[in-house]
Amino acid sequence: MSTSISLIPDTYAGKKFKKTINLLLNSAGFKSYFVPSILDRPIEKGCWAINLNDHLANITESDWRRKNFRLVLHAQDFCHYYNNSLCTELHFIEQQLTPEQQMKTIFVHWDHGLSDLYIGNIKCVEFASHSYELVHALHTHWDRWKEVHNKDIKYNFICLNGWLRKHRIELYEILKDIPTGFTTHINHNPAPMHPYCNYNFNNVENFVKLMPLYQQAKASIVSETIYADHPGIITEKTLLAIAAKHPFMCIGHQGIHREIAERGFENFNELFDLSYDTLASEHRLDAAMDLNLYNLSDSEWDVVCAQEKTERNFDFLMNGYTKSIEQRFLTRLKNC
Repeated sequence: MSTSISLIPDTYAGKKFKKTINLLLNSAGFKSYFVPSILDRPIEKGCWAINLNDHLANITESDWRRKNFRLVLHAQDFCHYYNNSLCTELHFIEQQLTPEQQMKTIFVHWDHGLSDLYIGNIKCVEFASHSYELVHALHTHWDRWKEVHNKDIKYNFICLNGWLRKHRIELYEILKDIPTGFTTHINHNPAPMHPYCNYNFNNVENFVKLMPLYQQAKASIVSETIYADHPGIITEKTLLAIAAKHPFMCIGHQGIHREIAERGFENFNELFDLSYDTLASEHRLDAAMDLNLYNLSDSEWDVVCAQEKTERNFDFLMNGYTKSIEQRFLTRLKNC
């Protein structure tokens, strides 16, 4: 028997998520075999390690023949793509299943637009479990971070860069000498109150420690995790800017601002020129900076016009977002 152990923390698929997902599967009429976290380390050749053998051994032929039976695989982190088009994890899973089994398999994913990209028998249904758990954790620890809204403005923007990626290095080089902003770099300019080398998977804990920077800034430039031109994600980096009531612009995958709006949040077109969002990766970052650096560098830059929008985004994050994730999942689940 395999002894593979997932190193992905439970915050990516906590108890609240597991209970919710089972209720939604039941309400859709499915008798399911649910794998809470299918992605394991190591990541090799651009694909998470995936162990299906032990799970498939627990599913009988009579289970597969049952009309309402589904194998439900939860991808608790973002997927990988070959040439921006082939999802390597889905390709691997297909190879382990017969065509008939594929048609009774649901892949619960974080990546936006995966169902539009994927051509195959497996059913792809979005559920942003990482974001879901984050919002519940924000509620639980509200007393620890509510002071983030007491501002002492020093900067027009903050840009917090985590683990080094090519687009973050390029962004840091552009922004590092802008006096109206504070841009972090894991080596060259760590946040003094909480260097990135001390981060853990507790995003609320990290948020609490970084509160002074959020309190000192009018807005956030978010360097998201995914930049390539394939399905991406909205992570805590964007959601914590919303929690801090910051207007924001994202340097992320193509179309991220459109997808933010599709998921119920408002963008800040009155402050930022977001037309770069549709451009290919080789042009997107430079265009974002060319279009917006003048305002971001202006010591008199005023964001008051966006205040009501930041309040609406905050209210939706705290009071509507998790329900919208559930509803989005359930609507698509009914087609599986």
